[in-house]
Amino acid sequence: MEELEKSTKKRYLLFIATIVLIIIAAVIFYQNRINILTSELSTINIAGKQRMLSQRISKHVFSWDFKQSDKANKIYLDSLSALTTEWQKNQNFLILANKQVRNSERIDSMFAAAQPKTTKLLNAALQILKDPSNPEVINTNTQIIKEVESSVLTITDSIVSEYQNMAEKNLNNLYRVTYLIAIIVALVIIGQFSFLLMPLIKNLRNKSQSLHLANQELANSNRALNEKMVEVKALQADLQLKEEYNKTFIDRAPNAMAMFDSDMKFLAASERWLSDYDLEDQAIIGKSLYEVFPSIDEHWKKIHQECLSGSHHHDDEIAYNWPDGRVQWLSYDIRPWYISTDLIGGLLIYTLDNTNIKENENEKLRIEEILDKTNQVARIGTWEVDLIKNEIQWSKVTCEIHEVPHDYLPELETAINFFKEGESRDKIQLAVNNAIEKGISYDVEVELITAKGNSRWARAIGQAEMVDGQCVRLYGVFHNINDIKVTENALNKANEELSAIFNVGPISIIGTDMNGLITHFNKGAENLLQYSAAEMIGKRTPEIIHIREEVEKHGKELSKLFGQTISGFDVFVEHARRDSHESMEWTYVRKDGSHFPVQLITTAIKDENGEIHGFLGVATDISERVHNRKKLIETKENLEALTAKLKNQNRQLADFAHIISHNLRSPVGNLQTLSHFYKEAANEQERSELFEKFEIVIDHLSSTLNSMVEVIQTTDDSTKATKDLSFEKTLIKTQEIISSQIEQSGAIIKSDFSKVPTVVYNDIYLDSIFLNLISNAIKYKSEDRIPEIYLESKIENGKTILSINDNGLGINMDKHGHKLFGLNKVFHSHPEAKGVGLYMTKVQIEAMGGSISATSKIDVGSTFTVVF
Repeated sequence: MEELEKSTKKRYLLFIATIVLIIIAAVIFYQNRINILTSELSTINIAGKQRMLSQRISKHVFSWDFKQSDKANKIYLDSLSALTTEWQKNQNFLILANKQVRNSERIDSMFAAAQPKTTKLLNAALQILKDPSNPEVINTNTQIIKEVESSVLTITDSIVSEYQNMAEKNLNNLYRVTYLIAIIVALVIIGQFSFLLMPLIKNLRNKSQSLHLANQELANSNRALNEKMVEVKALQADLQLKEEYNKTFIDRAPNAMAMFDSDMKFLAASERWLSDYDLEDQAIIGKSLYEVFPSIDEHWKKIHQECLSGSHHHDDEIAYNWPDGRVQWLSYDIRPWYISTDLIGGLLIYTLDNTNIKENENEKLRIEEILDKTNQVARIGTWEVDLIKNEIQWSKVTCEIHEVPHDYLPELETAINFFKEGESRDKIQLAVNNAIEKGISYDVEVELITAKGNSRWARAIGQAEMVDGQCVRLYGVFHNINDIKVTENALNKANEELSAIFNVGPISIIGTDMNGLITHFNKGAENLLQYSAAEMIGKRTPEIIHIREEVEKHGKELSKLFGQTISGFDVFVEHARRDSHESMEWTYVRKDGSHFPVQLITTAIKDENGEIHGFLGVATDISERVHNRKKLIETKENLEALTAKLKNQNRQLADFAHIISHNLRSPVGNLQTLSHFYKEAANEQERSELFEKFEIVIDHLSSTLNSMVEVIQTTDDSTKATKDLSFEKTLIKTQEIISSQIEQSGAIIKSDFSKVPTVVYNDIYLDSIFLNLISNAIKYKSEDRIPEIYLESKIENGKTILSINDNGLGINMDKHGHKLFGLNKVFHSHPEAKGVGLYMTKVQIEAMGGSISATSKIDVGSTFTVVF
């Protein structure tokens, strides 16, 4: 029996040890997996938070108003700085955490894809923080944030989703491992149990008495358990009572508060909640929040789920947009409530409707802004002098009137120096003294000398604040009346000048009443027309000084223009009657019958109500002008003919100068290269072959020079001297001229001129076009492949087309396409690039009435198309 007990104990200890080891291994394994899942949940939470931070950064930037107060600017900038700092911190955490994740290539690629956009958004926000007072910086970076915001949010959502997928995969793996471990444990327990049970079965009968005793003890334990159950029910009743108390507290709460279970169903809601959200007539208890408010978006549902996991969300100000377009400003607090220390029963949501407060604040800001803008427009600034503290305060507009910075602090002793020394300074000094000593308010116009030395007129209005017969404060406004004062002075000066003008000798000024009777006849009119004012005023009309045929002719023109008969005096004033003026040439008739031309301007004279009560005709003798105009017209015609001729000649000279300077560069360079080959030739035969090439190039060079000289010596239409030219022969000639370049580069030149073998064109221009485009194709070849050039001619829409295609470096057309054919424009760092060839080619082609265009791709090649 003792041996059985010992054996049983050993088996039992082995069983217990096995179970303990399994439990320890399982605890270590699950603790490790829980740590991994916790880390993944933290990473998901931070990744999700990155999206919210991106939105808040964008929201801050979009709501930025650099015209607001310094205090508001500081709060805004501090908030934006905190957001960007937190965003960078979280981003660094995510990148570090991702490095510790196995098989994270997909997330790595997503981070890499997100990096340019997120960096662009963050840099834009940092630029605003760096220079918040620069509207251009703010507008530029706000536009950048608008452009990348959507992309950043989309990529951030994708990253969060990828993290969630990885977490779900890890969780599923954990489930599978759990099932496997459970099976193994079950098998081990069954094996251990069988190993332990078999010897015990034999001793079962001997233990029946012990079992009976154990049953008695179990009965006693059941009685104790029943007693505990009674206590538990009492505790449950107490808990239910407490929940009823909580619901009653929420129902009677003075603010908007609601209690929800873990399924977001209403357990209780305060009366303020029901009134704030128009739910007084609805039975919401037991209903889901999302059933009562179906418009709640996923963002809020996500917040609720985070809070059900133990988070706490709070915001002092947020705008909620209802489906009917109504905007409600809220502050809210969402937190979980607990059944026990570790068990969340649901959520408590507290909200405060701040809509009225926000609207009042916005209205106040709007009114303040209107007042500020009104003062800015009216140029009225305020000021205040505290005689107790000896301090002066100036508003922004007052500082602007004095041309000092907005933060300028004037001093009581030196502020008087802004007033111009003399009458203005004495006037303001006397007014201020009377205000301080006697409490007399003042309103004076004074001249200021600003901080920049400019003279400026201002209206100074001051009021004294008296306490016990003593002035403690002066306050008032400065009104910038400089424009008014300057206008007033100018008006006085204009009146003086007008009087002088009215009596000026060479100008005739004649005024009439509504019927044409002369009422004014100045000295100039007397001198020009030989009539005295006494002869004309009140006795005659202006028709006496006009040729009747001219009046009748102009009357017919006006009748046709206005669709009614106009004659007599109305011919001179019809335009003026229609609220316009007329300026035209007339022929005046002097008293002795002689004629002279004048330029006459007729206007209406109106009273303060805009009513016409007379007309005024101002005429100037233009005899000399008419004579000079005839001579000028003749001279202009001669000059235009000469200018056209010179312009054509200059264009030709410039054109051929470009051809000479550019087209001769290739053959000369070819000669230099051949000379180098000649010096390094190994034998006489090789030198002889090179010498033959010398002769070919020199012949072409001589021929080109002779042709150019002949063209320059021809008539103005030399550029249009054309003949039937062969594309094939021109290509052969070009290849011979640049043979050394072709040989050095190994270029392969192919052509197909079968469709259009010839073209009627200027031979100099055609040679230049071939030479420029083919030499450019070789010059800008790719280092990775042998240059290949293909030329083809064809007919399209009745026009001859030549295309030249190469496989060279290519040109960035998006960046350089608009200036491809510009003068001195280069697009590659080639030592021989001058930016002349394509420009000259375009000028030559367009001079012949054609056009050139290009298509190109970087590292693929270019195609130039010439339309003859």
